[in-house]
Amino acid sequence: MHRIIDWNELWKALHAGSSERAEKDRDPAAHWDKRAAAYRRITQDEKKATEHELAILDIRPEDTVLDMGAGTGRLAVPIARTAAHVTALDPSEGMLSVLRERMAAEELTNYSTVTMRWEDTVIGRDVEPHDVVVAAFSLGFYDLAAALEKLDAAALRAVYLFWHAGEWRNPDEMALYRAVFGEAATVQKGYPDYIYPVNILHDAGIYPNVTIYRAVWDAVYDSPEEAVRTWAAMHNPGMEELAPVRDYFARALRKNESGKYVETTVRPTAAVWWEKTDG
Repeated sequence: MHRIIDWNELWKALHAGSSERAEKDRDPAAHWDKRAAAYRRITQDEKKATEHELAILDIRPEDTVLDMGAGTGRLAVPIARTAAHVTALDPSEGMLSVLRERMAAEELTNYSTVTMRWEDTVIGRDVEPHDVVVAAFSLGFYDLAAALEKLDAAALRAVYLFWHAGEWRNPDEMALYRAVFGEAATVQKGYPDYIYPVNILHDAGIYPNVTIYRAVWDAVYDSPEEAVRTWAAMHNPGMEELAPVRDYFARALRKNESGKYVETTVRPTAAVWWEKTDG
């Protein structure tokens, strides 16, 4: 098939235009190690988006599952309640240490961890093929085509991707980013949306299923100031001028019946998945 657009080269060009993405590429472990505690805090009370993703996944009791970019185990831990075995792969030992704590808290032992960049992982040497491969919001690679090809090679039955549709954050969140980082830096922080991996897969002869839905994310805090400090630790460690963040949370937080402060964000999201024809 004649291709007018090389979607992977376009992705590369957009990726290369961001100094922050380049920093992540050089040392993703360092980037995420210093954010592991904040990431755990932000996601520890999250249920709705996670339940939506779990409902999309076809995980069977006999399955082995590879969670690429597992982070602190938001999906890997509940998947381990169903699957025979889960392999959690992430470049950040800090993130994986939180995942192990969460597994231990639920007395789950049917898992293993691999501390490695996906770009450096060799299927058959570092990880064996698994029945199902999952990559949830972990596609921030320079060469997306190579990463997707490896995900396909690692799967015996199916691959599931979760990625944003349209703008990578909702309008209120984008306004906060612009207030903190400025317009140019904000543009460099996000990634192109799901249509890029879909078209890259299409060019490779893989024609995935796509479902677009509104993912609802909840973060629960003891106080507005905790929300402010957690956001800063996650998105801009070391920042001192917190006024724009305080202004955002003054609008975004609501107090629940337990006296906690809840931030609810809604983001259009794409579930992209395909089954292996030889699986």
